[in-house]
Amino acid sequence: MNQENATEQYLQQLRNMGFNEDMIEVYRKQMTQYVNMANDWATQAQQQNSDALHNFLNTDVDGQPEAFTIHLNAVSDLTYEEKWAIACGADLAFANGQYLNDIATGLGKQACRQLLSDWWDIDSAEELVETIEWLQEEGHRLQYDTICQALNTISVKESKTFLRSYAVNNEEEEEAVMEKLRNTRDALELFREKQIIGSTEQPDALIWDFARIINLCRGGFDAGYLPKQQALQYIVHCIPAIKSTYSSWKELSVAYQFARCVWNGVDVDSVALFQEGMKTLLSSPESPWVALSWDAI
Repeated sequence: MNQENATEQYLQQLRNMGFNEDMIEVYRKQMTQYVNMANDWATQAQQQNSDALHNFLNTDVDGQPEAFTIHLNAVSDLTYEEKWAIACGADLAFANGQYLNDIATGLGKQACRQLLSDWWDIDSAEELVETIEWLQEEGHRLQYDTICQALNTISVKESKTFLRSYAVNNEEEEEAVMEKLRNTRDALELFREKQIIGSTEQPDALIWDFARIINLCRGGFDAGYLPKQQALQYIVHCIPAIKSTYSSWKELSVAYQFARCVWNGVDVDSVALFQEGMKTLLSSPESPWVALSWDAI
């Protein structure tokens, strides 16, 4: 597939996800900039430094997953659709011992405020909404797509040269971008070796941004920064893009785990723990992934 066709295919995917033509044109301009910079192949840009936004939604509260136990709020009053949307963020919520069926996390107001402040530098409703909207419109998936295109279309040496230029043009730390390139390569090797993905498969990173929108909204609600209906509106708004990108709870979970490796580094023990968590979520009668059919929405 030539670059022009690849670009149009990607833009069509954005249309299918609900992006309007104004936003499509923004993406087209961004990609054109990098066609001129890297042997006529497209990338996306305009992303904030991902390290500045490294968060408690990337990693568990204490840095590693706790023993997997399903926690449900017995008095949850959410609709089926709302619970389904909440379940899209279950990989991390499960590992952190949060409720899996409610807008509330169960962590408490002060704990959520502290976590939002420490990991996201969020200390107000305004800062929270700004971050959520950035994740909706750009997020870390733009950098991931850039790295994947480099890794898949040119040599590793050429990829490094291109990504160094990308880092300079986007005012990002070169080493941070290089680290994610290495992490992506290592994650592909591990996931293929463990047969978590097929030999030619490469997971999409959309859920990395959208699961964090979901969990940010939940933490923001508990912290008192978002009213319940506004938080739920943001969460439910994630459904169309998620449904158009993934075909099952398992595919969604694998994509989240893969992206986690790209951003946090490849740790074999951590991957094994999240794999076990996924197996529990896919099999336990109490799990929302069992109770809520993927195809029901």
